[in-house]
Amino acid sequence: MYLGQTALASLRIATLIIGASATTAFILSALGLFGALSDAARQRRRELAVRIALGAQRRHVIFLVLREGGRLASAGALAGTLGSLLLSRTLVSIAPDHRLPALWVWLAAPLVLGGAVAIASILPARRALIVNPLEILRDEN
Repeated sequence: MYLGQTALASLRIATLIIGASATTAFILSALGLFGALSDAARQRRRELAVRIALGAQRRHVIFLVLREGGRLASAGALAGTLGSLLLSRTLVSIAPDHRLPALWVWLAAPLVLGGAVAIASILPARRALIVNPLEILRDEN
């Protein structure tokens, strides 16, 4: 038993490092997406204030902010899926004893990305909701 555990120690360490790297990448991407959506919502605050002042429903304003994040996520998911498909096919041709990942892997990645977009979009959407239209329209900047 001890020999089996020590023989797999390097594999476990590599798996731990890859998992930690993937978690760090996910957190950094969510923070970057949050920053991009916050900045986009901040730049569009006059437009959002005018929409609210003219009687737009709050859910439509939230949908505008969420739709922008959805477009970013869709483009990223499409590019990432195509790139990983090409890379995995290349790796399969190099190492023929390996095969393509399971279908759940191809479906899980865009779903995780969609979850990250939803989480990163919540705060900018809430900020867009609590906008005081008169205060923003008075502001010269």
